[in-house]
Formats: sequence, C-alpha cells, structure tokens
Amino acid sequence: MGDLINGIFIGGVYTTVALGLTLVFGVMRLVNLAHGELLVAGGFLAFSVVGWLGVDPLVALVIVVPAAIAVGYPLQRFVLTPLMPHGMEAPLVATFGLSVVAQMGLTLIYTSDPRSLAAPYGETSVGVLGEEVRTIFVIALAAALVLVVGLHLALTRTRTGRALRAAAERPAVAATMGIDVAHVYALTFALAAGLAAVGGVIIGVAFSLTPTTGMSWLLRGFTVIVLGGMGSIWGTLAGGLALGIAQQYGASAFGPQYTDLVVFTLLVAVLVLRPQGLVGRRALA
Repeated sequence: MGDLINGIFIGGVYTTVALGLTLVFGVMRLVNLAHGELLVAGGFLAFSVVGWLGVDPLVALVIVVPAAIAVGYPLQRFVLTPLMPHGMEAPLVATFGLSVVAQMGLTLIYTSDPRSLAAPYGETSVGVLGEEVRTIFVIALAAALVLVVGLHLALTRTRTGRALRAAAERPAVAATMGIDVAHVYALTFALAAGLAAVGGVIIGVAFSLTPTTGMSWLLRGFTVIVLGGMGSIWGTLAGGLALGIAQQYGASAFGPQYTDLVVFTLLVAVLVLRPQGLVGRRALA
C-alpha cells in the first residue's frame, strides 16, 4: 500500500515534467529535445530569484513562469517555425542544438555543481492513509491536477484554445480561416516553456539540479507521454501516475539503484506492446 500511495504522489512530479512536452507534440507534432533544459533552466532561475529576493521557491514562480514564456515565444516564432516547412527533421535537430547551447550556458553561469531549492516542505512529510509522503510530492500532485484541468479547460473552453486545437488538427485549413498559425505555434511553445518552469521548480525542491540533468528528465517525460498516449493531456496524467507507481514498486523489488532500469524497461515494453499508450489518444484532450 505504501508503494502505491507514494507512487501516485511521485507521479504528480512526472506529470508536471511532461505536460509541456505533450502540449508541443500535440499541437505541432514536434518532439522538443530542449524540453529537459527548459526544466533545468526554470529551476536555476528560481534559485537565482530566491537568492536575490529571499522569497519561497513557489512564490518565485510568479517571476520564473513569465520569464520562461518570454523566452519560449521568440524561440518558436523566429527559430523553429521557419524550419517546419522543410520537414520535422530540421526543427528536431534545432531543438537538440538549443539543448546543447542551454547546457553550456547554464554551466557557465551556475557551474556544474548540484543545486537545490531550499524550502521547509522539501524535507517534511505528511500522513496520507497511514503512510508518510514527502510534502513536496503532495504539492506536486496538487499542481499536476490543477495544471491538467486548467489546460484542458483552456483548450476546450477558450477561443485561443480552440485555435490551438484547430492548428493541431489541420493547420492549412486553420490558416484559411484567419488563424495565425505561426502565432499559435509560438504561443504553444511559450506555454510549454512556462509549464516546464513549474516542473523545474518542483524538481529543484524535491531533488537537485545540474546543467546536465535535463536529459534524464527529458527521457522520463518521453516515458510519461508514451505511456499516456502522445498528445493527450489526460493521458499525461495517467502516464505520470503509472510511471510513479511502477518506479516505486520497482525500487521495492530490485532496489532504488535500479529505478532507471525499471522506468526505461517500461518505456520499451509499452512501445512494443501498446504503442498508442494507455489512453490511446493522439489528440489534445
């Protein structure tokens, strides 16, 4: 029972990590290889904000999320979108280049030493159904639920959300209807960067960050969206919870040093046995 409960709450971390990746793929069918660096950059920026202003890491999101959005919009609008007419390989390679540049820049600014975001809820735990769960994991699951529900409502109930869905399903038709597809794509990437910043702050509080840890979190994000069905918002929640539970049971059975083996074995198994994911939807929903 303890593994199940803790796995569910750790799944909240994985959901916040993968939401931005899901959004970009769902709208643009683009695999963003720089997503891990967006996570790490959000965490490091929060570290700087906390040091400058002395605020709580979660309060720092008030500055970190808009900053991530401000960086994400021009990256997509002026770097990635012009490459998309040449096929998906070009923007894919470009995101890989952006990840390398970001790693180098973060290393120059913050060095390669591990950093973590100090917060009282990062070390404490609370009782849930008789089991002790780290407070930050409870916060992560709450954040994941709020973000998933909020993103779903934004996509289905707002004019901008409907434009995103139209651009995702038929970009050429959306353009003939007066939708600025390039703007929609840039807005999508900006929103994904903001979501990544939230995930990066949660990682920074729960664990630690270095400029090169983005790749490991990117792989976990891929595992989540493959489990849940690539492009599915609700599937991302299901995939995150499934990954958290599998990791906890794997750690109990084989030892915590084998958690990565469990995670990526699960990824390969799902790709082979059920490539459409647990939810089996490839549309934003």
